[in-house]
Amino acid sequence: MHAFKKIRCKNYKIKSPTIKSIYEKTSAIVIISCKTSKNLVYLNNTQDDELLVDMPESTDEYKIKVNDNLFVDIKSLSPEVNAIFNPAQGMGTQGGTQQNYGQVSGQYLNGFLVDLRGNINLPIIGFVNVLDKTLEEARIEIQSKADEYIKEATVKVKLLSFKITVMGEVKNPGVYYNYTNSLTVLEGISMANGVTDYARIKKVLVLRPTPKGSKTHRLDLTDKSFLNSKAFFLQPNDVVYVEPDKYKNVKLNSPMYSLFLSTISTLILVFNVL
Repeated sequence: MHAFKKIRCKNYKIKSPTIKSIYEKTSAIVIISCKTSKNLVYLNNTQDDELLVDMPESTDEYKIKVNDNLFVDIKSLSPEVNAIFNPAQGMGTQGGTQQNYGQVSGQYLNGFLVDLRGNINLPIIGFVNVLDKTLEEARIEIQSKADEYIKEATVKVKLLSFKITVMGEVKNPGVYYNYTNSLTVLEGISMANGVTDYARIKKVLVLRPTPKGSKTHRLDLTDKSFLNSKAFFLQPNDVVYVEPDKYKNVKLNSPMYSLFLSTISTLILVFNVL
């Protein structure tokens, strides 16, 4: 294509910067259309039956922060007592739990929000400080408080506000909620139905809020080394941004360039015949 550009410009003295620019961009289209699979395939440097060692088995245990929303379930053998400690769940029926916590709005209204002092305010029990505690540590703390009021209490604590934001070159960007103990960056992108044709998976940004500010992690999803990154396992409130290919604008405008070039070629052919 570069040779074609030089011949045409030389023989017919096409000096127009616009036409030359179109030729250059069209040449770029030809080049980028031949991108190797290494830039498109996840983990392309892995081998068949390869054993990947030193991979993190799970994420670091999450510490509860201000404005986190918690699901706290305190149960005993008495349905009446359960109704007192869990008013949002009614008499402790499963249907009531699904109705109150099955949607994000229900979780927001019926969960227990961690206030600025790091406390949650539970019925009967009152304030319990859970700031900077893991979910298990918070459960133990609430368990000790519940044991003061009822016998053989069973306490569950879950994080309702484990959400991530997936942006950029994915098919369905948006905010997604996770209800498991861990979530990988690959699972996060899959929640958004995968990447688009313009994605640059060699540069995926994970933006993670910390007490000192937001920390950035760059991941190359084509290289297996990203499996060892601290950002492989996502944490609540992480933002995943899949960068666009640097030739995205050229690709999007390629039909216009092709039409323009076709018109120019036709005119040149006509002038040559005349």
